[in-house]
Order: sequence, then C-alpha cells, then structure tokens
Amino acid sequence: DAKALAGIADAKLKHTETGDKSAPVIENVEIKKGDRNELLSGIKEGKELKKAETNDRSAPVIPADAKVQEDNRGALLADIQATAK
Repeated sequence: DAKALAGIADAKLKHTETGDKSAPVIENVEIKKGDRNELLSGIKEGKELKKAETNDRSAPVIPADAKVQEDNRGALLADIQATAK
C-alpha cells in the first residue's frame, strides 16, 4: 500500500553496531592449511572399501496373493442411465 510506505521513506534510522562473528568461537585455535598435493595424491591412490550389506526395501508391501476386483463401472453407469430415463 503506497500510503503505508510513504512515511517510511522519510524515516531516519539509528546507527547500529554489529558484532563480528567470523572469528573462531574456540580460543587458542590455529587453522592450518592442508597440503593440496598430498590430498590429491591420496585421492588418486584410492582406498580399499569395506563390503557393505544392503537391506533392499524397495519391493511393494502388497501381499503376493492380492487380487484386483473386476471393474463394474460400465454396469453401474448403465443402471444409472436406465433409472434416469
């Protein structure tokens, strides 16, 4: 609404200070840069992976003996049309 925003444009805002939170929270901690070449060589060498067991639960939960009933929609529509006449 333009009327509601008209007074905001002329408002004077107070200056506010913000706290710099980019420094580490834990005191006396040094951050070391890692050796990039060492990292890349470790990636290229590869790592022997452990055998993983998986539990495949993607199969449907519907029982194997479940049956779908025949669609009687045509008969239902015929009954409705017959009684509507």
